[in-house]
Amino acid sequence: MRPCVPFLLVFLSGSAALAAAPGPDPKALYGKLCASCHGADGRGNPVKAKSLKIDPAKLNLGRPEVEKLSREEQRKILLKGKEKMPAYEKKLKPDQVDPVLDYALGLGAAIRAKK
Repeated sequence: MRPCVPFLLVFLSGSAALAAAPGPDPKALYGKLCASCHGADGRGNPVKAKSLKIDPAKLNLGRPEVEKLSREEQRKILLKGKEKMPAYEKKLKPDQVDPVLDYALGLGAAIRAKK
């Protein structure tokens, strides 16, 4: 019975390490997937807007139209896309969706707070 004790301790130690593993890095995900259009600060990328042939203001996460959307509407746009916004449901894992959405919404709130 004693030989099982070291195995059990190693197994439990490994389980604890997995449980304590950090979650997704929302800033890195935003930088990888969103910043090319919305800008690192959420104010939008005018060069990208020009290439998409849209008003640069549409890429600004701090605009009132974004704030008026419900969280569920914002989540749907992130996952399914809308107009020129691509869908990210195949690029984001389920545990990454809310953190990256929260990060983007935080940028928008910071922009509105500075006005």
